[in-house]
Amino acid sequence: MTNKPICITLILLFTVFSFAAKAQRGKQTSLSVGSEIIAPLNMDYQGNNTDVHINAGFGVNLKLEKPITETLHFTVAAGFIFTESTPEYLFSSNSSNVFYDNNFHNLYAYLPVTAGLKYYWAKHFYVNAEAGSAFSINSRARTSFIYAGGAGVVVPIGPHHGLDFGLQFERGYKNTDYDHAISQLGLSVAYKYRF
Repeated sequence: MTNKPICITLILLFTVFSFAAKAQRGKQTSLSVGSEIIAPLNMDYQGNNTDVHINAGFGVNLKLEKPITETLHFTVAAGFIFTESTPEYLFSSNSSNVFYDNNFHNLYAYLPVTAGLKYYWAKHFYVNAEAGSAFSINSRARTSFIYAGGAGVVVPIGPHHGLDFGLQFERGYKNTDYDHAISQLGLSVAYKYRF
């Protein structure tokens, strides 16, 4: 009985993919606007007798996708991403921001700009890779070289519209509290419009 909701969900997903009328691969340029939930993988670091905990984050982005061939597309994207650290570290005696009490100073805020490739290996399914720079927006973030790779699926909801669901591994974001590139998983959903 507990597997019944899972079976119904799988049947619905299969039906959506089976009866989707329009393939995502092709010669259409598209523009997507989306959001992303971020889960850092190396969340804890201990140094100078102070624990640094990088918590989950959130992002929004705008992506342009231009076909090179029917299955290989070039992408360029820009967005806003932030993650948060523990307030206990922020207000400790070792923190450089000890006098701030604004919640914005708990954040690591970035403006990532990337370019990459997306390969549609099946009708709606793709793998992608991208690289670029994450420009720091506040004093706790550091401008960093970033790269990412992942996979996803585009669910058409009309002749020119679709929803893009993706999961990708991202690495490279740096900040003033943690002297290593942060690895993270990003779960994204975007509204996609094809011209």
